[in-house]
This record gives sequence, structure tokens and C-alpha cells, in this order.
Amino acid sequence: MDVPGNRRGDGPRLGAQEQTAGVDRRALLRGVVAGAVAAPVTGLWTAQTAHAAPAPFDVLVGDVTSGTIYQFARNKPFTRANVKWSFKPSGGHPMEHRVRDTVADGRILLIATGTRDGGVASIRRRSDNKLLWSASLGTYLHAIERAPGTGVVVVAGRSRGPAPGGDGGATPGGKIYVYRRTGSSSSTLVKAQQFDFHQAHGVLWDPHLERMWIIGGSVLQAYRIVTTSTSAKLVADPERKIKVTRGHDLQPDYTSPNRLLFTDTNGVYSYDKAAKKVTELYGRRKVKSFVRHASGEEMWTGASDGGSAFGTKWVHFNTAGARALQIGSSPVIYKARIVDPDFV
Repeated sequence: MDVPGNRRGDGPRLGAQEQTAGVDRRALLRGVVAGAVAAPVTGLWTAQTAHAAPAPFDVLVGDVTSGTIYQFARNKPFTRANVKWSFKPSGGHPMEHRVRDTVADGRILLIATGTRDGGVASIRRRSDNKLLWSASLGTYLHAIERAPGTGVVVVAGRSRGPAPGGDGGATPGGKIYVYRRTGSSSSTLVKAQQFDFHQAHGVLWDPHLERMWIIGGSVLQAYRIVTTSTSAKLVADPERKIKVTRGHDLQPDYTSPNRLLFTDTNGVYSYDKAAKKVTELYGRRKVKSFVRHASGEEMWTGASDGGSAFGTKWVHFNTAGARALQIGSSPVIYKARIVDPDFV
């Protein structure tokens, strides 16, 4: 059984409470991001939070334009001089890039890249960037996740071909690919299952419910992982199925293990696992990634009307404004991830 490193315990992480008093957060995010995604975000919060020092954490961003993944300290400008690590994977646009801890391989980087003609899912050992495993697949890959213990890896890909409206939500197609280990290392992964999932965009392991969440098209669905010595498959949990509109991203809420954060074309939402209740956090459209750090700080990326369907050059924060990727010509960030191997 894998034992993820640097665990913070089974209880909720200690962090700032949501700062809601006197602030219409939904209107603020809608107005600032929709109207100023091509410029720095300032004044997003009132004086309540303006004085708070941003938490020190690292961020992974994927530049669609150059096909490069960069790691930066959140509190420094996203310039070439401040790059802590970078890598240009094969397979096209960097759609997913997250770190996980394993017993056999140490810390790994999960990568999903893609184009309209296909994509590549890969796993690299973080210490030396050694390629442990990869698979070339026939859909536009958008996400990859690994479940500890079983070592099962799940990859999500939306349909091939042009993307009507910029996000392909109306295009038929999309698949989920499931891989199982035949040994202790991720290098021994083999395909175990494949099934259709309309416009599959996001995947996230939930260690508290022990479910693999998948979002895309019109649904957010949780799955159990059922394994034997020679097989692995996802089985849908009928009690955990939520209707969405062109689902995009899935992330943990690092301030509470009981909350799951997700985005679709119309907004940003929180899902209370105990109450099985969805709450809209923001009505901002086209948010491509959204996460809440253990400190309470929120980080997101998003696209703007008339701009790239993938996003902009900005990573937004609810304290101290935003960071622009200042490398190369016309960079475009799809997702920003906190460099944290923990699932919540």
C-alpha cells in the first residue's frame, strides 16, 4: 500500500475561514475576471483581506503557446529569471500537471498533453525527470490522476476534431482510460479499462470517500475502483452524480476535506460531500482551473470572450492580485496547480 508523504492528517487542514462578510464575492470575481483578464487584477478584495500576506507555495502552470510547463514560487513574478523548473513534454498542449507521492517511485509528475488529433499521458519521476510510463491515445487528453494504494491511473480525454464554441462541449465523443500496475512501479502500468464519457475534462481522487471523481459534458460522477490481481475497473457510484454544464476542472478544497471544488462553463462551485449539496461560489464563466489553498487563498485561471479558448497569460489570486506569465510570445495558461502531493 502506498503511503503518501508529508500527510497532514485525516482531519481538516487549519487555514483562514472564507472571507465573506461584507463582500459580494461572486460579483467581484465575475466583474474583475470578465472585464480584466488581459490586465493585472487589483482590488479584488476589500480592506478585510488586502493586508494579508500571500501564502508561500509553488505553482505549476502550463503554457499552451509554447507547450511548456513551468514551476514558480507564488510570491515572485512569473519571469524567466524566477523559473524553478521547466519541461516541455511531448504530445501538444499541456492540459494537466500535478505531483503525487508514491512508495516505489518517490514523487512523480502526472502529465496530460493533447491536440485536436490525440494526446499523450505520461508519468515522470520528479527527482530526475525520468520517464516512467507514457501512452499515446486517440482523444484530446485533458486530465490524469493516480489513486494511492492501488496505483490505478485514470486518464480523461475529450473528443477529437474541431471545438465548436471554443470548448467542444457540443462535440460528440470523449473517453476514460484506466490503467493498473503489474508491479510496484508506475513503469508497469497496463490498460485495464476504457469507456465513453462525453467531453471528459477533469479527474480527481478523493481519499476520504475513496472515490475517483470525473467531470465533463453534463455530469460530475464519482466512481469506486474495483481491483483484482489481474484487473481494475471504475464502477459508478449512483449516489454521487451531479448535473453540470460543460464541466471543466476538479480540485480539492485544501481548507476542508469535506469539500470538492469544480468548474463548468457557467461558474465555480463547492460540493459538500456530507450533505451532498452543491453551492455556487462564483458566476464567472469559462474558469478553467480553481483551487483553494490551505491558507484560504484562492487561485484560478480562465478564458475571456474574444480571446483564446484556453485562457490568458494570467494566474489570478484573491490576495495581492495576479501573476502574468512573462516568458515567450503570447503565452496562454490553461491550468495552474499548487505543487502539493496531498489530495486534500
